[in-house]
Amino acid sequence: MNPTAILSQEHRAIEVALDILERLSAQARQTGLLDRAAAQEALEFLTEFADRMHHGKEEALLFPGLIARGLPKEFGPIAVMLNEHDVGRAVLGKLRTLLSGGDVAGEGVARFARVAADYVELLREHIAKEDDMLFPMGERMLSDAERAQLVAQFVKVDADVLGAGGRDARMRGIEALAKRVGVPTGPARSAAPRRYSCGASLC
Repeated sequence: MNPTAILSQEHRAIEVALDILERLSAQARQTGLLDRAAAQEALEFLTEFADRMHHGKEEALLFPGLIARGLPKEFGPIAVMLNEHDVGRAVLGKLRTLLSGGDVAGEGVARFARVAADYVELLREHIAKEDDMLFPMGERMLSDAERAQLVAQFVKVDADVLGAGGRDARMRGIEALAKRVGVPTGPARSAAPRRYSCGASLC
């Protein structure tokens, strides 16, 4: 499997987590109560799997490889992706703070739902940009040897961040959580939105 195919596979799991967060927020707005345990599990997945492992592989391995092949770091798609990683981390941190603060009833529910909606929109658009634009571009730039090296390095990062077998275990875990909260997965899952703003730096 090519390195960008591995990252795209991880995108599908991240999209399931985003669907869960969206479902929990919708239920919270309707009932005034947030399923704290499910929200905590989803946020832990997004923190450990999506940010630390997945974004970590992009930032430490894929993006430097593409920069070495001629893509600029200071502007263009790499700069956009890095900035969105930073923004996403900040919003995700705010969600964790809101949940750990205990104020997830009444106005706290509405606040959590608003921040969650911002995060879901950001990550969905970010994923679409990578899958539709950056990854195909990267595959054209990388040699077979570079692809093989990246795949081997990805395996090491997975184990370092999540432990042996942790990547696949987390992917199974988020699917199980989706089933518990009524979010479709696999073939039953509707395609994630592919809308994104296409600025001059990307297109």
